[in-house]
Amino acid sequence: MSLLLHLEFDATSESTATKILESLAGMADIVHRDHPKVYTYIFRHADETKTRLIFTEIYADEQVLLDHGRDAEYNKLLQKAFDTTTGKSRKELCIRSDINSPLSPTTASILDHYLHVTYIPLQQGFFHRNLTEKREVDLLIVCTGCDQNVYEQLNALVSCVTCVTFEESYGSRQLIAVITNISGEKRSMKDKKPSIDAIEIVCSHEETIRKFKDIIDNYFQVQSIHIQTSFSGYILHKSLS
Repeated sequence: MSLLLHLEFDATSESTATKILESLAGMADIVHRDHPKVYTYIFRHADETKTRLIFTEIYADEQVLLDHGRDAEYNKLLQKAFDTTTGKSRKELCIRSDINSPLSPTTASILDHYLHVTYIPLQQGFFHRNLTEKREVDLLIVCTGCDQNVYEQLNALVSCVTCVTFEESYGSRQLIAVITNISGEKRSMKDKKPSIDAIEIVCSHEETIRKFKDIIDNYFQVQSIHIQTSFSGYILHKSLS
């Protein structure tokens, strides 16, 4: 079954964070070349804090999670990026729909003892689905503090290849989505706009960001928006067009 890793890492300095992202870009090139079932593999600065990094990775199943880390070239870059001097993890989430099904001992060892993840059950949504329409954009969003209507409203306005909702232990509903099409069609408004405390928009194309921001402004009530145009890796594997 598919799984999503969403990690935060505090680097010891801005220069260290830059070097980590450079290594991660090389690792992503290897993963993109050899592992199309790693659907999303993207790394970026968290916000204006240049030492905090966010990683979002989506795997078709645990086997591809294992396979992608076995390449010698990949591991050389991994060791270059991370050691005891580069920083420490702040948050490690593993979102699963089959959270009660046991993982293989090797996968469990990596997730439990190397990444130290907290397992979070999927509330609603899908890790990956094939769309019949032509893919037009690559845009990742990470939303925190969502009310219960955000998922339904978003999927009525855009086409998502990934869209998952989950809650951490403190009860805040979150949503992560990979968007491949943005409709220009006007939709009927509900009496009350669904609310989102904060949204991160990750995309390198300014016109796509503008179109999506229009949707956010028109159909959602959002307290804060952070736009990230610079990142390492890929939002959606190119073979999934």
